[in-house]
Amino acid sequence: MIEDVKQLAERAGREIKRIYDGTDWSVTIKKDDSPLTQADLASNEIIVEGLAKISNDLIVSEEGLLPTSTPSRFWLVDPLDGTRDFVAHADTFCVCIALIENEKPILGVIYSPVTDELWWAEKDRGAFNRAGAIHNTRTNTHDLIAAGSRSIPSDRMQRLYQVFKIASVDRFGSALKFCRLAEGQYDVYPRFGPMMEWDTAAGQIIAEEAGCKVIDIQTEQPLKYGKPGLENRGFLASRANLHLESRLNEVIRK
Repeated sequence: MIEDVKQLAERAGREIKRIYDGTDWSVTIKKDDSPLTQADLASNEIIVEGLAKISNDLIVSEEGLLPTSTPSRFWLVDPLDGTRDFVAHADTFCVCIALIENEKPILGVIYSPVTDELWWAEKDRGAFNRAGAIHNTRTNTHDLIAAGSRSIPSDRMQRLYQVFKIASVDRFGSALKFCRLAEGQYDVYPRFGPMMEWDTAAGQIIAEEAGCKVIDIQTEQPLKYGKPGLENRGFLASRANLHLESRLNEVIRK
């Protein structure tokens, strides 16, 4: 199944790239104030139709209707993660497809249409990019390098950088930050505030299979999926050999 999903992500990504390179597309604003383009919809159609041919499991997509509840096994799809980057002609957007089973991602694929990079992982089978297996082998405990969003960091995030001894932060959009963490370019990727489950599922399994962990900042346990509303409250993704979660209280409660 992973090969079929990889091909679907690439097909959707090629259509996104075709639209991105053209001039005949527009932007509308959804009810949650997020942007929507023809590329989001075209990618969604390709992925949903393709998954329906290889699986009978429920498909939950950002561009579909939210289910009132989810079964123990279902697909989570973000057909164009980083639409704001797409609109701004920043190249860090991607396609995300994940399979959830018993509240955990067990398969994930992320594809970058602009760079033609592909990452994938299956539970207990490792994480990969086109060059082969990937694993975060960093071992430093000081002068950590973080991945972060483009937004101006909040006071709480600045405090986290100080407590965790983060020396530098690279800022860019989308779930590509999970992939770069998995490859060992970063030590940590923190996120406060709500995100939807389709924003993290594929990235989580890729990161976990590459020697990282992704924990809920409230429970200090791995993120779970299929929650009511499909919303995450914030997370800390890091190398598995860092134990930064033990210091979260210094950041959150202060």
